[in-house]
Amino acid sequence: MFRYFPDNYMWSSAVLLSITAGGQLGQIDRQLAPLREAQADPEAWTKAWDEAGALQVEFAERDLSRGYRRSASERFLRAVNYYLTGERQTAPGPAKTNSYRLALGAFGKAVETMPRPLERVEIDSPDGILPGWLIPARDVQGRAPVVIFYNGFDVTKELLYCIIREEFADRGIACLMVDAPGTGEPLRLRGVASRADYEVPTSAIVDYIVTRPDLDPERIGLLGISLGGYYAPRGAAFEHRIKACAAWGAVWDYGELWQHRWETRSKTTPVPFWQLPWVMGTETMEQAIEKVKAFALAEALPHLTQPFLIVHGADDSMIPLSHAEQAIDAAGSSDKQLVVFDGVDGGAEHCSMDDSDPARQLVADWFADRL
Repeated sequence: MFRYFPDNYMWSSAVLLSITAGGQLGQIDRQLAPLREAQADPEAWTKAWDEAGALQVEFAERDLSRGYRRSASERFLRAVNYYLTGERQTAPGPAKTNSYRLALGAFGKAVETMPRPLERVEIDSPDGILPGWLIPARDVQGRAPVVIFYNGFDVTKELLYCIIREEFADRGIACLMVDAPGTGEPLRLRGVASRADYEVPTSAIVDYIVTRPDLDPERIGLLGISLGGYYAPRGAAFEHRIKACAAWGAVWDYGELWQHRWETRSKTTPVPFWQLPWVMGTETMEQAIEKVKAFALAEALPHLTQPFLIVHGADDSMIPLSHAEQAIDAAGSSDKQLVVFDGVDGGAEHCSMDDSDPARQLVADWFADRL
């Protein structure tokens, strides 16, 4: 794995995620180079990424003044990327809220200047409104198939858009990226914690999809990245209106993972330890560890009988390959496949972030075949 910060796995993995979402290494290095030789400082981290985002907004506004709307849109999206990359590692408080709101503002401007439409949707659920962005399918007559795309542990629907872009749309599939419980707006703006029974938000989202005349209720897929590798299979296992499911990064027993991380004070976590209580909605780490024990798939996966794909990195430092192997073995589907990228044919790290495009293309093609 490419480590921009040789002695800091967490920050290095964040840089890789930013690049996966369209960040430019030269722009990143311009802001982060002073941090490479210094002692890790969370405030300096946030400031560097905020400055990287602000610079892209400045350039986007300059492009707009010249009439270059498409260039401006790309600049705004890179600003979103940079604001959210810094925000992921920033503890709850004014600085985190500021970065997040700057990201939402920049994304709104990106949407206004995009060459293709992007629709904001709001979905009723037992956890309140679940906001999402819908990327319409291209060149489809009648109702289009749709893939619901779930966040991981610390990502938002705006960053999901930066990661997936038009890959589904260009294959004639709509993509609905949703901030569900424990992620994005519900967590950051309303304090809605995550939940183990992700079939609840999944069913609410499907209920919404079937009301739309442009989406086909018989061709709904579900994709999750990182912790979404738990959310998506759990949702599909108990919501069989989902017709195909994929995990971009497998999860088998998330509670076991966090117990080990906490006991060993692991240096290969993607985020600081404070984030588990925040996402789980608990006061203490001990309470969070207890709650996350329910985030396991052993009992759910035998109920998953739809086509099922797992894409995993051979050298995933966050979630061992054994989790992917256990998950695929337990799935009740007769059409199931585990694809392991080894670092030559695609990225071997977590969610293949060290060489992500082969995984991105494979996932989109797999859904196109099945929907």
